[in-house]
Amino acid sequence: MKRNRLNREEHLPPPRGLVVAAFAAIYLIWGSTYLGIRFAVETIPPFLLGGARFLLAGGVLYAWLRFKGVPNPSGYHWRNAALVGGLLLGIGNGGVNWAEQKVASSLTALLIAITPLWFVLLDWLRSRGARPSLRTMLGIVVGFGGVAMLVGGPQAMRQNAIDLAGATAVVIASSACPPGSRYAP
Repeated sequence: MKRNRLNREEHLPPPRGLVVAAFAAIYLIWGSTYLGIRFAVETIPPFLLGGARFLLAGGVLYAWLRFKGVPNPSGYHWRNAALVGGLLLGIGNGGVNWAEQKVASSLTALLIAITPLWFVLLDWLRSRGARPSLRTMLGIVVGFGGVAMLVGGPQAMRQNAIDLAGATAVVIASSACPPGSRYAP
């Protein structure tokens, strides 16, 4: 009897207020990151900014875990951490930091929205990868269309309203997320 009650509870939808709060947190915290980077790169070199942020955060987390008695990571863990750091922090965050010297934070946030495409493509291209469904591809196309409308489309590109080198750096930065995430725990 208890098992049946637990199964029903596991399938209850989360309270609407928590869902709204979670989305609000994503929009405010993640979205404001790009604005914060934009202000910071006006006075701090972009790679120094990213390096200092993550060296400080990683050092604090490493010290905290060691203090709590978590064993020192093995060579395997350090190798994966180097891969994740190089891809997500070096190329991903470093590329965004560099690009925000040339590209508005709003455009950066919009261009980062293509990251799901890279995840779908990487999964599809790997051995025994899953081919995206029609529904998935439709969602990506509609999402791209929305991003293109928000960015300004071809007319904005023709008027040189967008720095092509900066926008390209953001697209490359977003493409580093899927392979970097593969090795993240």
